[in-house]
Amino acid sequence: MSFSRSALRYAHTNGYTGLLYTPRGEFIITCGTDGDIRHWTCISDDDPRSSCLGEFVMCIAHTGSRLLASTDRNTVHAYTFPEMDSDGILMRFTAPATCLRVSGGYTAAGSEDTTIKVLKGDTAGQETVLEGHTGPILALDLFAERKLLVSIAGDGQLKVWNFEEAKELKSIDGLPKVNSFENASLYGTPHFEPQTGELLAYAADNEIVVLNTANWEVAFKLRDDSVSSNYSCCQFSPNGERLAAGTTKGEVSIFDVKKRKALAVETPPNDCNAITCLAWNRSGEEEVAFCDATGQLGTVFLSDADEAGGGEGLEDDQAELLGDDYEFEGGDDLDTAADDGDGVSLEQLKRKVMNYDDTSNQSLASSSRSAPAPPPAAPQIKLFKQQAAFQPSATPSDLEHRYMAWNDVGIVTAHLEPSGDGSIDVEFHDASIHHALHISNYSQHNLASLSSGALALASNESSKLVVIALAAAGNKEWSLSLPDCESVEALVATSHLVAVATSSSFLRIFSVMGTQREVLSIPGPVVAIAGHEHSLMVVYHSSAPSQKQQHLAAMLVNINGLSLRQEHLPVPLTPGRQLVWLGYSDTGSPSFADNMGLLQLYRRSSNAWFPICDTMKQSSSVAHHFFVVAVSERRQIVQAVLCRGTSYPMTNPRPMLQELRLQIPLCDIELEKSELEDALLRSSLMQVEGAEKLQKETAIKLFALACSSECETRARELIESIACTDLLQLAVKYATKRGRIHLSDRLCELLPQLEAVQEARKQQTLLGASGIAATIVLPMTPTSGSQSGPKPKAIELSSAKRGTLKRLANSPNMFKAAASRPSTPDITPSPLDTQENIFGESESEVPMGKTPEHRTPLNSVNPFAMKRKLGDTGVIFGSEKLKLAKK
Repeated sequence: MSFSRSALRYAHTNGYTGLLYTPRGEFIITCGTDGDIRHWTCISDDDPRSSCLGEFVMCIAHTGSRLLASTDRNTVHAYTFPEMDSDGILMRFTAPATCLRVSGGYTAAGSEDTTIKVLKGDTAGQETVLEGHTGPILALDLFAERKLLVSIAGDGQLKVWNFEEAKELKSIDGLPKVNSFENASLYGTPHFEPQTGELLAYAADNEIVVLNTANWEVAFKLRDDSVSSNYSCCQFSPNGERLAAGTTKGEVSIFDVKKRKALAVETPPNDCNAITCLAWNRSGEEEVAFCDATGQLGTVFLSDADEAGGGEGLEDDQAELLGDDYEFEGGDDLDTAADDGDGVSLEQLKRKVMNYDDTSNQSLASSSRSAPAPPPAAPQIKLFKQQAAFQPSATPSDLEHRYMAWNDVGIVTAHLEPSGDGSIDVEFHDASIHHALHISNYSQHNLASLSSGALALASNESSKLVVIALAAAGNKEWSLSLPDCESVEALVATSHLVAVATSSSFLRIFSVMGTQREVLSIPGPVVAIAGHEHSLMVVYHSSAPSQKQQHLAAMLVNINGLSLRQEHLPVPLTPGRQLVWLGYSDTGSPSFADNMGLLQLYRRSSNAWFPICDTMKQSSSVAHHFFVVAVSERRQIVQAVLCRGTSYPMTNPRPMLQELRLQIPLCDIELEKSELEDALLRSSLMQVEGAEKLQKETAIKLFALACSSECETRARELIESIACTDLLQLAVKYATKRGRIHLSDRLCELLPQLEAVQEARKQQTLLGASGIAATIVLPMTPTSGSQSGPKPKAIELSSAKRGTLKRLANSPNMFKAAASRPSTPDITPSPLDTQENIFGESESEVPMGKTPEHRTPLNSVNPFAMKRKLGDTGVIFGSEKLKLAKK
């Protein structure tokens, strides 16, 4: 017994696609992300009936007389069938409903807001609410006779409920986790055996797990060796004898439940993608319909003649042709030939009936046996989907009411009327920049970018660019057409520039008033473009995607007058994720965010990307997303819109803007130590107001925490890594007050080293513009071989000396000298920096054989510290070595 496939039919646009058979099997009903419902009489129906219910339809169910559908209004709506007239609302959620089931007079629905509602009857009323999942509900099923409901959610759990008592009966972990229904590819799709409900099947990895509902233990597992990917969904046949399952590569498996083996199914074509939903024909025919992630519809049906029944079918046809009274001569030979199953009985007919004998020709069976076996098909490697170009902070272009741009300057909203006319509204957060605008969208613009200097409009289906200069006087609007049938892929407007990425992989740069500045080539297909003042950033595909991730790169362009500087750097996108936002911070640092909420920032001085915020960690539910609008380094916040159960905000009602605090994803972030480390890192990475003061305050808190935790080595390491003499003085004072004399002595040893580091930093700042690199040479501790004298002994402090030390440490004037003396020597500019005058000091100032006596504040804090002999310290600039005479 084998199953064959039909040709695939286009049903809906890309995205999750659902389907079902009507109870009598006369229609196949499909739904998709385009908001349409289509009725198919069969798979070969060339003109299915279509009805639009909204912007998208997530799932459908049939009660026998009515069709239930989940739309973008976060409701479960009822429609008469087949007229498709509205018949009321059954349930309401705070997010779209993702799955629907009807069984025995009960209707169950699961939503992205992690709740499940069960309603008895066909009218809205008191529904039972099941709560316990912490992720979006992916799939569920009902068995009304035993009041059982099973659900699988994005938190990786399968739960079995008694929905009449709202009681959880069983929970199973270990399933894939996902934060939204849109990002899911493995739905699990649990299903009860429809006759008795004794078995429960669900998809887990590359096998189907079947549970015994009496004790909820695993009864058996089904596996198909011909399948090379994980199962995404499964369903029992109406009689419970077979089970169908779909995979993420478009393969369909049919299992014989009683024999627990897989039946032969035709392999999928190359254009078939991940199976999102499948359903059995309820009319008793051996047929399964399925939909994939690209909106295609197909069926799998029982073959007319299969390998097991081929001989019997041929013999029956022969008997019908020749009559029941005819007997074959040499019946044993005929049976043997029929058992071989490749047409030998046809040769017997020719010889016996038609007196035909041709010994020169071989039989079809012998020729088929001698034919070589066909080579196995090469495995199909499925690559990660390459992302198309998009506009940052814009909602999908297929919506009737959508945001074309939303940033820290204002909001651009597009509206499409049923008559086909459109309009664009522009609102500014600061009315002093410009008054609000209302523009008729005659040119069907679907791309927009807004800045304090200009509003740019374009369409990816045309070559026309329209710009309105906001700060100009007189004629503010200008437009132009791109040459050679180029179309606009992405655009951006800054306070000084307007840039367009075209279909010819060109980056065309204009001034705000329309002067053409530059035309650059983009090395790959563009993904998004962002800008800030005179800087632009273009993200493009640097190479073809692999199986798990995309390979993106960024092209940074900085324009200064007539000069231009360009650099390329990779974009570290996490495997399995997509880019959803691109922009600049308020200080001009490039930033981007992925679809899992991770925000990263590029620091030019370090030439590295740093993750600065994980917005999902600040969300109350994994089904919620934050729509990023702007990033502020000065205020250390991210401005975003909370989208409950969706990935983008709705235009009506207008959502509220939230401020999320930046937080680097460190380990054990809930601990005080990690919080201080996060504050220290952010103050050093970003351009924060009062960064130096904040660094000192945070560092001394970390120093105190290390001292209280008896980690003196970590405390000394912290001061040494920051290399600030002012911080060193504070640390010595704190250590002395706490009675940690040994730590204070070790910190005193760091003073020459820290002063050398500060000198090197100052020289590097002065000479950095000339491109001269500075290398820091730290003081080296003399080795035993280089010491000429005996090793000095450590001084043990008596109780009287310790008391004197405490009095000195508590003296308010102890650091008066430190405040009056600069931490680093003054640099006197000279026509030529030499070894003698670069630091304002000279080795010749010290008489031969004399050692200068310098008493630092640290020596005054600890007068009993032993004198240490310092080796040469210096700073190397190129091939010169500048020695510092420090004691």
